[in-house]
Amino acid sequence: MTSTTFPTRTTGFTAAAGVALLALTGCVSLSPGESQVNSNSSSAEAERANHDQPGASLTHPVEDGEVISHMFDARETLETLRTEMVMTFELDALWAAQDQRLEMTTEGTEDFSEAFISGTVAEDGEMLESFEAYVQDGQAISNTDGTGWEQDLDMEPEESEDDSRYSRVVQGIGELEQLLEVEFDDAYRLSYRGSDREVFDAFEAPFSLTLDGYEPEDTEMTVDVAVDPETFYVEEFSFTLHTKDSAGPISLGMEIGAEYSQFNEVPALEIPAEVLDEAYGPQD
Repeated sequence: MTSTTFPTRTTGFTAAAGVALLALTGCVSLSPGESQVNSNSSSAEAERANHDQPGASLTHPVEDGEVISHMFDARETLETLRTEMVMTFELDALWAAQDQRLEMTTEGTEDFSEAFISGTVAEDGEMLESFEAYVQDGQAISNTDGTGWEQDLDMEPEESEDDSRYSRVVQGIGELEQLLEVEFDDAYRLSYRGSDREVFDAFEAPFSLTLDGYEPEDTEMTVDVAVDPETFYVEEFSFTLHTKDSAGPISLGMEIGAEYSQFNEVPALEIPAEVLDEAYGPQD
């Protein structure tokens, strides 16, 4: 599978959040096709979680600081989920212009050690690549542009601090507690508008961000988060960064949006036998 890092060639600004989902961590010892998730234990955990939701007995709205605290508590109960992520990157310079878009869906464990991933990469409205991948047993197999399933060494899990797993995104949100405005309607809505370096720093590792030639203070950033008041799971997250208007010859923009769902409801991963046969040869 080819890299989906968004290059800027001459600017040095890199938005590698798409591949952050592929910078997987965690290794397990299983035979190909066998799930690391015990369906019985996961179901039991999910059932217990459903009967003990952090916000079920609270009077809403809670204090602003309690929202972050409950979010941290809730992430400790999370085993599996579905993530739908969209990233866009725009470069406008005298010598070049780029408009790139990555869409990716992941279903599996929170740490991506077991997951099914699918997505597309486009540039200037034209499709560049589509891909599907399974990650399991410390190995990965992928199918790029429908050319067939094969082992993908570039996607195999490894220890990393720059993957965008749910818990690390929540950690980044929590680091901005003093900067976020909190409102409550049908959900807790956390928001930020400004140019504080702390905001860039909070998401630099989870989304593999670099900003060469600029400082965070030279940008305008936004953060918007929707948190379910019963579970305190984050359901929607967005981060945007745009360079401020200036006389300079380059303007940059990036937007990351993620929707999280099916918390502790994603079934154990089962890789189809025909996929394993194509990637590894006939299975015994």
